[in-house]
Amino acid sequence: MEIIKTENLTYTYPIGKSPAFSEVSITINKGEFVLLTGPSGCGKTTLCRCFNGLIPHFYSGKLEGEITVAGMNVTEHPIYEFAQHVGLVFQNPENQLFALSVEKDVAFGLENLGLPREEIRERVDWALEVTGIIDLRDRAPYELSGGQQQRVAIASVLAMKPEVIVLDEPTSFLDPLSAKKIFEVISGLNRNFGITIILVEHRLDLAARYADRIIVMNDGRIILDGEPREVFNSEEARVVGVGIPRATQLYQILKRRGLDLGSVPITSDEASKMVRKVLTHLAPSKGFPTNYEVSTPVLSTERRESKPTIQVEDVYYTYPNGVEALRGVSLKVSEGEFVAIMGQNGAGKTTLVKHFNGLLKPTKGRVLIDGVETGSVSVARLARKVGFVFQNPDHQLFCETVEKEVAFALRNFGFDEETTRKRVDWALNILDLTEYRRVSPFMLSGGERKRVALASVLAWDPKILILDEPTIGQDYRQKERLMNFIMQLNAQGKTVIIVTHDIEFVAECKPRVILMAEGKILADGEPHRILTDPNLLERASLTPPEASQILMGLEDLGFDGRAIEVYEVSKLLLERLKVNSGVETP
Repeated sequence: MEIIKTENLTYTYPIGKSPAFSEVSITINKGEFVLLTGPSGCGKTTLCRCFNGLIPHFYSGKLEGEITVAGMNVTEHPIYEFAQHVGLVFQNPENQLFALSVEKDVAFGLENLGLPREEIRERVDWALEVTGIIDLRDRAPYELSGGQQQRVAIASVLAMKPEVIVLDEPTSFLDPLSAKKIFEVISGLNRNFGITIILVEHRLDLAARYADRIIVMNDGRIILDGEPREVFNSEEARVVGVGIPRATQLYQILKRRGLDLGSVPITSDEASKMVRKVLTHLAPSKGFPTNYEVSTPVLSTERRESKPTIQVEDVYYTYPNGVEALRGVSLKVSEGEFVAIMGQNGAGKTTLVKHFNGLLKPTKGRVLIDGVETGSVSVARLARKVGFVFQNPDHQLFCETVEKEVAFALRNFGFDEETTRKRVDWALNILDLTEYRRVSPFMLSGGERKRVALASVLAWDPKILILDEPTIGQDYRQKERLMNFIMQLNAQGKTVIIVTHDIEFVAECKPRVILMAEGKILADGEPHRILTDPNLLERASLTPPEASQILMGLEDLGFDGRAIEVYEVSKLLLERLKVNSGVETP
């Protein structure tokens, strides 16, 4: 039975020159789990705003075609009627948090429905428990980390138990273990209560295993709609840059080498079983041993040695509300290093890097940038040397156009107009933003706004670049481009520090990894050592990269799981089978 149906649906924003999406015709049935994906800016979020009446009742613009939700024509019924049927979790959690405590935020919708006090209490407790934030119930949402805020937003919708839950990248701010728990909760609501799930997501390695249908959008149109294995293995998915799961990527690489692999895998477990079948059936027929010592990647123990540009000496930091965020952190970052700081939500990662440009000053200990203690200089002086891109781009965007946003700091630092123009052009071009230069940044998607914030910092060429969760909201192609760009900057001598939960991104970049938990450093070293240690990663609420998980399922065949990206895995497997060792990219 259908719950949402659109026919030739087209929408154009009030100041848009072209439609955000065009001629979308889909039917979503009760109880389905639908994964909606596609490149950043393709119209996914805008389409979701139609499902609960935000379009056309809050966002005006021009809506053409037909859309019905729970049998009601969206254009003919007020928005509050849809609130009882469709719950929407926004991409940016700050857009829907406003109460003075977490508990009050989660209870707000229930109180508006006039539910009995005891039922409100039970639903709030349940929602806080399943999202893992029951210990935060009395905290103010604005005091929480981005990941914690996102879990509050999810809890506030879960408590409503609507017929349809629409989640716009609900785990983008979350560490992998928290994301997995949220997906399991969402999947449980779908399986056990028949709640229809529409999930907008770029993190497909994890999300794909829960969906029974995938819809792919590109340039405002639906180009694929089908079962996950069929969609991920299609040529169209590869062409538009959908982030195909690593398990499927491995299948495609081995398939091109002429191996008969059977069903297309989409999870690491399925890929391990596929490889095991190949090794136990094909290897004996070729006269190869099925169990012998396998060489793993040679790990570099070298670290670029030069004078430290960042020194952190026994730093403690306590927020005004009494939360101790850092507890005795000490580290050095050499000039020209590439460092990834990883860990669970609330581990102190963002707090730590905010000390590098003086936004925060240590409660105890000291931080030095190029030998100068941050407590002795202004934030403005440090900003010229240390560029900082916030986790939430809306915290640093304020100009009326993208072009003015990127030019603002250049003019503030006293660059002449000719230099400013050239640097703005360069930054917009390198981050694929040229077409938006005269558009308001607030009309762009979350991923596009993130790139605007990055462009505004890159334009003045700081010596040290700090990126807080740079891959949030970015599609597969944009992540790939960002990775290449960051590595190019680092190769040219720029010191780059990223704060991220995106373990696959780190596995491909291979920077020095600093792992944090509870305000302390757990580990500091080479990525192959840290990212393949499940017990260590679990303490930081992280999981090994998909490639490593595939090999961990084959330990009895001689693999030790120390590969961290799919091309390393494919090379090991092809060596094992004595197949051509050259590996194509998918």
